[in-house]
Amino acid sequence: MTVRSVAVIGLGAMGAPIAHRVQDAGFELIVCERNPDVVALFAGTGARVAPVPEACANADAVLILVATPDQVWEVIMGEDGILSGVTAQRSPILTVMSTVSAEVIEDIAEQLRPAGVRIIDAPISGGVRGAEQGTLTILTGGDERDIKAVEPVLEKLGSQRIHCGRLGTAQTMKIVNNIIGVSVTVIAGEAYRLAMERGLDPVLVSHALEACSGRNARSKDPAGPQVGYSEWVQDRKSYAGVGAIMRKDLTLAVEMASHAKGRYPAVRAMKSLIDSLGDETFDHWRRIAGLPPTSD
Repeated sequence: MTVRSVAVIGLGAMGAPIAHRVQDAGFELIVCERNPDVVALFAGTGARVAPVPEACANADAVLILVATPDQVWEVIMGEDGILSGVTAQRSPILTVMSTVSAEVIEDIAEQLRPAGVRIIDAPISGGVRGAEQGTLTILTGGDERDIKAVEPVLEKLGSQRIHCGRLGTAQTMKIVNNIIGVSVTVIAGEAYRLAMERGLDPVLVSHALEACSGRNARSKDPAGPQVGYSEWVQDRKSYAGVGAIMRKDLTLAVEMASHAKGRYPAVRAMKSLIDSLGDETFDHWRRIAGLPPTSD
């Protein structure tokens, strides 16, 4: 199978730049998004607009980039979902790039099996900058033949692709990553703010951390932590959005831990901490980013 047409469902902070990269790579682009203002950004670009996910079923591959597990289910299995548009002659490879859970992916795959629809999970890491620059890390799970079929698309989106195993394993890997990533982001934010209050330059702090045991995802940027935090606190809406994603990620982590044999008090405590984040964290991150305090 040769992928020529690609549908992108969900044109949020990650989905929109991914859709642009898909089109710039020469694929026929189909976009599906509820927000008309976002859809308008693709007017005149040659992209075809699908009013509902069902209309994406004639693409060779569908990239799903919605926010929640319920939305993933609705996009695929809902009344106007992709499955409704599948025919014996036309069936796309579904690529779930949202972070959900292995159970959600497995349940959907079971429902799709009678129709012969192929699905892989391919959650992503790297943020908006990674989506814009095509430097995402893409974790994959599923049949390697299906992953190979969409590889020409994935290689335009990410600089690193890691195959985790059978269907659902990439979602498990992403949740494990997010437990650590969210924890580091929050505690590093307080650590940087504390260092700044004591007169230290955040760039120097990053340099020192990289040479010591505090090395982390926020300290690895040679320019310092400002860029990493700034995209999340340009305004209250941006901050609320990243907070919602963090809460979703830690909810998935707690759910996964609840089905495991071990006890995970730190994971549960981190979920409680994320639920409690408020103005003080917004202020910490803005100061690290070099942005002025807000007036509200």
